[in-house]
Amino acid sequence: MAATGTPIGLDVAAALTAVEAALWASDLSKAMQLSEDAVRVGANHPTFLGLAGLARMQAGDNHNALPLLQRARQQAPKHVDLLYALGECLTRLGRPREALDPFDTAIAIAPEARLHFARAMALEDLSELDGARAGFEQALALNPAQSEALSRLALLAVQRGDAQEARSLAERALAIDPKDAAARIALAGAALEQKDIATAEMAVSALVQDRTLGPVNRTFAFSLAGDILDAQDRTAEAFTAYAASKAIQRDAFLPSIEGVERVLARETRLTHYFRRIDHWPSAQPPQDGPRTHVFLVGFPRSGTTLLEQVLASHPLVAAMEERTCLIDSAKAFFGADADLDRLAASSDAQLQPWRDLYWKRVAQTETVLTKPVFLDKLPLNAVFLPLIARLFPKAKILLALRDPRDVVLSCFRRRFAMNAGMFEFTELENTAVYYDAVMTLVDLYRSKLTLDLAEARHESLVADFEAEASRLCAFLGLEFDDAMRAFAGRARRQNIDTPSSAQVARGLSDAGVAQWRRYGPQLEPVFPLLAPFVARFGYPEN
Repeated sequence: MAATGTPIGLDVAAALTAVEAALWASDLSKAMQLSEDAVRVGANHPTFLGLAGLARMQAGDNHNALPLLQRARQQAPKHVDLLYALGECLTRLGRPREALDPFDTAIAIAPEARLHFARAMALEDLSELDGARAGFEQALALNPAQSEALSRLALLAVQRGDAQEARSLAERALAIDPKDAAARIALAGAALEQKDIATAEMAVSALVQDRTLGPVNRTFAFSLAGDILDAQDRTAEAFTAYAASKAIQRDAFLPSIEGVERVLARETRLTHYFRRIDHWPSAQPPQDGPRTHVFLVGFPRSGTTLLEQVLASHPLVAAMEERTCLIDSAKAFFGADADLDRLAASSDAQLQPWRDLYWKRVAQTETVLTKPVFLDKLPLNAVFLPLIARLFPKAKILLALRDPRDVVLSCFRRRFAMNAGMFEFTELENTAVYYDAVMTLVDLYRSKLTLDLAEARHESLVADFEAEASRLCAFLGLEFDDAMRAFAGRARRQNIDTPSSAQVARGLSDAGVAQWRRYGPQLEPVFPLLAPFVARFGYPEN
């Protein structure tokens, strides 16, 4: 690789010789330090840039590593190690979509197991789990001894409810690396699914005592411990374990949202704004083809995954599960009251680019838009109903409802990938406060916006599947189809990235109905806050 500039006071040739000697001696730390020294005085050689970037990544300074790696790539666009480091850096920075390009470029040059694995991890971060699964399998085909690929496949198998496959994969991974934390988590989850409590307890006991685990794995360990205790009806102990899991998540994620408006504060601000206005304008955009556009929204853990899988089993429905395709316009218009004023005042022509950005993001997903009904399922898009009303006024809205006490309990118990919204679930009281904020806002929207909306009650779907599914189909302009009864089989063939995935794969069940009664003493502090919604939605008080 040729140097592109010679900084004053640096003998580039000598510095490169020293770096190469360190690499030959397997002294990567020295090579990185020498490269960092060279970059600090202005060296612009890709070897220095790449190794200095790697040093910063190892120190956790991914933000400052990125520009060095990008500059190095410009000079050495086919250097596989450099492309790998750049992709890893982007993934760590929460930019997995951008990471796919360097990974793809590197794989085209050298289809190595580590590259397929890293690309699959980026796809997993994007919730494109079918692609992630294929990537892990490709990594394993190239390197059968890669325990990490086996353990990731085991976790995906747990997620889709295939306990037997998960256990087999986890045991294979542990045979290679007995300390593989992801494999131990998968084994515990699979054993619990098989009701092998003894094996699950043994695996989790080792995990919760392992102080070397990072926060993500410790979160999983304590949450699994809660699930195992719950399965034995030891609810007080289970609740303590869930609280420990959430505390780990809260402490790990808190620094990333310091100085940023919390979503709870945003929802409160939105409530004040929409209480002040009398009317929210609608638009009449051009007909977007023959497709019926549907948004499935509601508070998380309100039965949206079950409903989405049921509807997606209809031969005339294409469903997209939990993709943030409204993110561009949401960021543009929901940051301040002045932005909402601008959204209200925008002409149809001014709104069209935001529609185009939405459909561009939809096109990047695995959804095939060839069917008459397109369903976009993302529960907290409920917060952005004013945006949906402006961009897609002809869209149909399905509002998922479930007993608020079950919703809040489930949000607190279940594991979520951390983001600003899921952070609100790291404390029980705050979970209830956030539920109150979102559902108050949704009620306000319903009074102020022109929405073609139908409520979809989880308990009704469980109690009388065909009647409720038929009612919702009619709202979407469809007839009930027998294929919808087979939703569980469809779910088992997929990799669904929500906490409900394994439950949905087991089929229709009322096991989640009125679970709150088992945790009555623990939930008692939040009952008064939830009581108005219990009454509003017609659920029994006791």
